[in-house]
Amino acid sequence: MRLRSPHRLATRVGPCLPAALIATTLMILAPGLSATGRALAGGRGGGAPSKVIVLGFDGADARLVEQYMDQGYLPNLDRLRREGTFSPLQPTNPPQTPVSWSTFATGLDPGQHQIFDFLKRDPDRYTPDFAMMSPGVKPFLFGAKNPIYIGAAAGLLAFLLVFAILGLAARRAWIGLLAGLVLAAPAFFGARSFVRTNIPVKQPTVVNNRKGATFWQVLAEHDVRSTVIRVPNTFPPDANPGGRLLSGLGVPDIRGTFGTYTVYTSETGDKNQPGASRDTEMGGKVVLLDVEQGDVSVDTSVYGPFNKLFDTPPEIQLPMRLGLDWGNKRVNIEVSGRQLSLKEGEWSDFIRLEFPIRRVVRVKGITRFCLLQLGPELKLYMQAINFDPLNPVFPITYPEGFAKEIFQKVGLWKTLGWAMDTWALDEGVTTEKQYAEDRDFFVTKFETMMDAFIRNPRDRLYVQVYYYTDRDGHMFWRFLDPGNPAYDPDQARVWGDFVRQSYQRMDAAVGKARAALPPDGVLLVCSDHGFSSWRRSFNINTWLVRNGFMVLRGAGEQKTLENLFVSGQFFENVDWNRTKAYALGLGCIYINVLGRERDGIVSPGAEYDRVCAEIKQKLEAFTDPETGENPVHRVYRRDEMYRDFDPDLIPDLRAANSLNYRVSWQTSLGGAPPEYFEKHDSPWSGDHCSLDPDLVRGIFFCNRKIGLTTIPDIKDIFPTLLDLFAVPVPAGLDGQALLENEGS
Repeated sequence: MRLRSPHRLATRVGPCLPAALIATTLMILAPGLSATGRALAGGRGGGAPSKVIVLGFDGADARLVEQYMDQGYLPNLDRLRREGTFSPLQPTNPPQTPVSWSTFATGLDPGQHQIFDFLKRDPDRYTPDFAMMSPGVKPFLFGAKNPIYIGAAAGLLAFLLVFAILGLAARRAWIGLLAGLVLAAPAFFGARSFVRTNIPVKQPTVVNNRKGATFWQVLAEHDVRSTVIRVPNTFPPDANPGGRLLSGLGVPDIRGTFGTYTVYTSETGDKNQPGASRDTEMGGKVVLLDVEQGDVSVDTSVYGPFNKLFDTPPEIQLPMRLGLDWGNKRVNIEVSGRQLSLKEGEWSDFIRLEFPIRRVVRVKGITRFCLLQLGPELKLYMQAINFDPLNPVFPITYPEGFAKEIFQKVGLWKTLGWAMDTWALDEGVTTEKQYAEDRDFFVTKFETMMDAFIRNPRDRLYVQVYYYTDRDGHMFWRFLDPGNPAYDPDQARVWGDFVRQSYQRMDAAVGKARAALPPDGVLLVCSDHGFSSWRRSFNINTWLVRNGFMVLRGAGEQKTLENLFVSGQFFENVDWNRTKAYALGLGCIYINVLGRERDGIVSPGAEYDRVCAEIKQKLEAFTDPETGENPVHRVYRRDEMYRDFDPDLIPDLRAANSLNYRVSWQTSLGGAPPEYFEKHDSPWSGDHCSLDPDLVRGIFFCNRKIGLTTIPDIKDIFPTLLDLFAVPVPAGLDGQALLENEGS
């Protein structure tokens, strides 16, 4: 962190970004070369395009897009299909957002860029952690010596000032010397005391674990300037020399989670413990209020950041007072020196919050409120507290000043990577209507960003990824599938077209992008994976236990995302001395290898191969007694998925689910519920994360005709973009430049 002033310490606790790369230009003029040579020579009839636009739509499903095009709902995409190229797109294995988009950005498979799941595990502790990024800590300024050094500097400064004023100005050096020495001591001790209390000795850091150079970095080396908006797994923001970047999925809220919402309610709980809170499975907080109808106000707290700078307090909270107008169904909120008033069913605009950690250290965030109910009970919803884009805890743009430029165009926006409030809807806190209202509010912000930056004449490449097609699929797929346990025919009459409308919004964005394209420009539209209904949850650890691969010593507790983000015990009931394998994440199976895991028992070599083969054979043959179907479509060994990998990091096996099945939430956190299967009847009704990639393909469109002979792969996007700009493709990539077969 750079300490520009004591006040800036509140908002700059992130690491410095690397210095910008030196841009170079390479042009080779020679006719009759190979495919790469033709590109470098300005082949394809006129050289590199003046502009390339890439729009990504997370989770846009190939089968559904084709269906909607055939039905006439997606005219802009259908025009691309007719005049250019459309194909399903093969996602990574596994077909997950951070995994596929990391391959999109780097051209590497997950074994090489090392983002292979949302979660990874520590083999020394058997604990889960996030795969995308790793938190850390480093000294701030002089570390533990801050009080001494800063105090000494204050004492020296006091001495010099007094000596200069009294000694030199009054021409009495001995008076200045004596007075300076007298005042230097209290200045030293006073500053030392102040620093001990208010200036940290450490600062948090965060590292993006994705390996490999991105295509925008490679293109920047060849003087191709770009703007990149919200590509997943770009936090902390990648350097984009000469260009700009806004981080996407991976940006946390100010608590360091993917979205801790809070609901203040009087509906349930012990009224003798006002202010008590509990955590939901998906990481929300429920704050119980001692309120009865007719009460005029109630005091509570806003849960802010965990204190990463000082030993106490462990968590920063803000006092909040709620004024209750039951007759008019209105609540007046006073928090952080700000006031707002909401009527029942109304959303607030963004409100800025300041969390004082110390006198000169403040963390700033933004949030929105929605009054869900006032009468007969109180129910107030607060979204996850996002970084304030003008004062983020860590940088979220490259360069840092780009955040201010965005603010000038769109105002405040959700900086959280997982911006849509899926968790609250899934847990019944909010309704479909409230989800849709909030989704429209912030998606409009991102559409405005595209309008503001897509025509920048200095950029030759514009890239933006939208997420709503994925989040809407997760939450509303139940209305497309009458066989889903969460399907409700009455609700389906209201919300049955919501996913289609989401895809129509995608189509409108594509139309805008095409209108912004110059005549020689290239437009690519893609997604990272498709979708399926989630009807049944499969507990892999339960299967491992019942088949003798894992041994338990008793029942474990249900895990929550708060356990993952903050603290918690995992696998606490596992007997590692008799356990051969365990599951974590979305289909990852790890062998308890001797010498790799802390308490490993499976010897590398023949025994390891035997255990892997046995799990694969039995798991692929296992059937769901209720449906007669195989919940696991295929079990992959890691050497079947990836050409190269770190054997200490990458899972030994991956159980890829069949359609309508997914790994349970408890399995993803290492849990082993009592039964093999659970009926999945919650709003989060569509998924893809643990499925076989062949079953959930994404989309690929181009405004140019391409002679495709096979289904393109998401790893082909990287070399395609480099080839378009006549930039040599780095050696060692598995993908191919798709437009080499243009027009054939």
